[in-house]
Amino acid sequence: MVWVFSMKIISWNIRGLGGFEKRKEVCPLVREKCSYILCIQETKLSIISEAVCKSIWKDAYVDFSYPSNGASGGLVTFWDCKEVEVWSSFYFEHVIQIQGRFVKSDVEFTLLNVYAPCD
Repeated sequence: MVWVFSMKIISWNIRGLGGFEKRKEVCPLVREKCSYILCIQETKLSIISEAVCKSIWKDAYVDFSYPSNGASGGLVTFWDCKEVEVWSSFYFEHVIQIQGRFVKSDVEFTLLNVYAPCD
């Protein structure tokens, strides 16, 4: 049996997501690459609002996960709800873990978005 499926995941250390100009850079990348999942590190934001999320993804079918205390290096993970079903999200020090499945292929996954100090 041969398994062939497509998954498009982008990971980017953005070094600050607070400014509109920076968010404007992310949106075309997500569209151009038809990304299913976007992992961003070093957002430098303590809160990720739904408005920020929509300004990055530009689609109503997006969901996201981030540590509500603003810790873990400013991590956020976004996913396209048409392509990805996420059933759990966990936060650890410097890590967001999501578990789910790719809708079209029915392949289950665990994904870790990590940002930690070099030392």
